[in-house]
Amino acid sequence: MVSETVYVALVAVSTALAVAVAVWLWDEEMNLQGRLFVGIVAVYAVSGLLVIAELLAPSRTWMIAAYNFEAAVTGFLPLLWFLLILEYTGYLRRIPRPAVYALVGWNVVVGVLEITNPTHDLIWSGYSVAASPFPYVQAEGTVLASLVLLPGSILYYGAVALLGAHLLVGPSVARKQTAALLVGYLPTFAVFTLWFGGAIPGPLTGALVIGSPLILGVVAWAVFRHQLFDLAPLARESVLEVLDDAVVVVDRDRRLLDYNAAAVETFAALRDHEGEPVERAVPELRPVDEPDGDRDGGDAVTGDSPVVDRGDETAAAVGEPDPRGEPTEVAPSNGTDDSPFVSTFTRFEDGEVREYDVTVSPLEVRGSVAGYTLVLRDVTERRQHVRDLEQQTTQLEQFASTLSHDLRNPLNVAYGRVELARERRDDEHLATASDALKRIEGIVDDTLTLAREGQTIDELERVDLATVARDAWGTVDTGEAELVVEPDAGVRIYADATRLQSVFENCYRNCVEHGGASVTVTVERRDDGFAVADDGPGVPPDEREQVFEYAYSTDDDGTGLGLAIVEAIARAHGWSVEMAESEGGGAKVVFSGVETVDTPIVGDGGREIAVGPTDD
Repeated sequence: MVSETVYVALVAVSTALAVAVAVWLWDEEMNLQGRLFVGIVAVYAVSGLLVIAELLAPSRTWMIAAYNFEAAVTGFLPLLWFLLILEYTGYLRRIPRPAVYALVGWNVVVGVLEITNPTHDLIWSGYSVAASPFPYVQAEGTVLASLVLLPGSILYYGAVALLGAHLLVGPSVARKQTAALLVGYLPTFAVFTLWFGGAIPGPLTGALVIGSPLILGVVAWAVFRHQLFDLAPLARESVLEVLDDAVVVVDRDRRLLDYNAAAVETFAALRDHEGEPVERAVPELRPVDEPDGDRDGGDAVTGDSPVVDRGDETAAAVGEPDPRGEPTEVAPSNGTDDSPFVSTFTRFEDGEVREYDVTVSPLEVRGSVAGYTLVLRDVTERRQHVRDLEQQTTQLEQFASTLSHDLRNPLNVAYGRVELARERRDDEHLATASDALKRIEGIVDDTLTLAREGQTIDELERVDLATVARDAWGTVDTGEAELVVEPDAGVRIYADATRLQSVFENCYRNCVEHGGASVTVTVERRDDGFAVADDGPGVPPDEREQVFEYAYSTDDDGTGLGLAIVEAIARAHGWSVEMAESEGGGAKVVFSGVETVDTPIVGDGGREIAVGPTDD
């Protein structure tokens, strides 16, 4: 027979263990599953204290009071376990919140009825104190007790069924964690069976508390050995499976924990290497300059030959056929300084080259890296598009060179001969031919500018916006037009000074050509950029988007490339540009997304007005 002293000691040790585990596991940043598990541990701890209070109570009244509190507290165990299993299997999010609140409310009501039972006898019709093997309270339940306590039994067996189903048909990579959780949950069933069979002495709650070390040990092992609540795919149905990119989750030792459907569709070997180093399934992920025992002598699992680093060239022998029947050749790149994996790699799949980018995100638990999420994105088409754009840029540069040299030279010869002929015999036809050649030259100049100025700007410098605006005014034939540089335009911005001046020059020409000889042009600052406005007739709203299109012009003598050049230069800077209406009803070209320098410009505090061309 177990003495009361030994029994109380066992309950006290189990209670202390529960408190220690709860404190050990608790973290303010832990997710809902972790919080639910800590709640379960806390219930065991509180129940243990109440059992000790019952056994050591000085009177029958105090024993009954402790017993009622025990029943109320332990009644929350089935609910907490059920919610934990629901969250782990991913079903909790599918249950309406009101239903969850109803379950919690039901347990609260039952707990209150149990605590206050001596005043109404609705749950227990009577109490007795068992004498063997030591005194403890036994209660006789009423019919109502059978009804109100039934949902707890249903939740318990429902949780077992969910775990079993998840173990059999759930993600195979999470079976170890599921099995650990199931093993930790079943002892409660065993304790109930043995207690009702008379094999376990003392109160039922005490038996549950004494049996808790096994439960806590198994689940804690799953938490810290297999990252049950931190790294396992607990929300994979709602996140990972909807992604088109391959997603792989590994622990700190790079052992494979989880993957989505897109990953296994592309890298079929993942299924065969769960719990093993991920490089065995996707050997391209390991940087070629990192030593590895398996790869030095060939992959022990796949049989692939090792990757050989030859300076700028990385060669890989063709290994065994992949699951699709095609040989896979590995051409990985080096990893980054802060990642244990490569940042890009190339595979030969189904007879074609596929390129992948690897995005590595560390998974931190309590301030330290516990694993990594790898997103393997197929960028083959995107990179091919970039290469096509680079080829088009090269062709555009060649076209610009042709305009600059091969076309301009014969054009200059023709223009010179026409002018020479006009000196000898000037007539209307030669004058028309001379004007046409000048127009051709203008088109060539503008097209060349458009081709060159639209190229991406690699380096920006600090530029005085007002100074560049005034300098550009002095290089344009503006006649009697007037330039106004507002005081707030005296700022520095990050830009290419030469191209920025070209922006102003083309804006000024557009203002003078369409606003008239006496137009007033204003340069002003805006919240995230600047604007060039005039007081001319303006641009109709339905044409404001078209003015930046190639060769769009309302002037028969214009090339239609001026504002197209402005838009190309703005885009090369990363700015946005649009046509709007000025305060005077004219046109306003607005530039936004311009990065400014906070340092003020000394000496640019006044409003400056310039008439006609200026000379600096």
